Amino acid sequence: MKNGISLITPVSKDLLYTKIADAVSDYIKNNHLMPGDKLPSERELAASFQTSRHTVREALRVLENQGIISSQIGSGTYVAHVEEESSLYLESVKINYLEMLNIKTELEKYAISLAAERVAAKDLEELESLLGRIEDSSQRGVFESDTDKQFHYRLSELSGNKMLAQMIKKMIEAFDEYYSILPQSTQLCLRTVARHRELLDAISRKDTEAAAKACDEILLIDQTLIMENRGSRDRKMEEK
Repeated sequence: MKNGISLITPVSKDLLYTKIADAVSDYIKNNHLMPGDKLPSERELAASFQTSRHTVREALRVLENQGIISSQIGSGTYVAHVEEESSLYLESVKINYLEMLNIKTELEKYAISLAAERVAAKDLEELESLLGRIEDSSQRGVFESDTDKQFHYRLSELSGNKMLAQMIKKMIEAFDEYYSILPQSTQLCLRTVARHRELLDAISRKDTEAAAKACDEILLIDQTLIMENRGSRDRKMEEK
């Protein structure tokens, strides 16, 4: 193995084997390893990443299936091919995010159908206040993500179904980590503001069909955000 290599840093535990696989790929690139260079042992990698050898083994199996490394029984693991740019974790997150986003939207539509039947004037005023803040910020080209979350939290609570509201809240919170690794597009996020207005107006009219349509349109924008980020990354790879 080459001298003067950089340290391997620990990683967190969500989708851990894909993070380990990405970290090993980064290790190969950062240390300028070439095909034929030997990687640290499973035991050394597990210690460096502060994880189990089983997780490291899963990560190495994925990299081997992609042709990035090769394992030789009794000898060790070697670099087979150096990827220019890839992220197994990012792709896994995108897949999970799309699936969760669809589920969250369906849960929200159900919660809104319940809320529309029991929403009071004071509840509408509270939602109006939150949406007003979002709309005011959007005029300055700023998307109020925290206020947007509060708006959706409150909508789910107004369903009167505590378990449903908790499920929706947990899913929204889970998206925070996903958003932290996906490049953000403020313009796409701002496109949801008008759909939020349609949603609130539909709820005030107790028009659950129009409310569901607004939810679906917000979903389409969120899906576009993910796919546009993927396309942007792919275009960068093609330009190299």
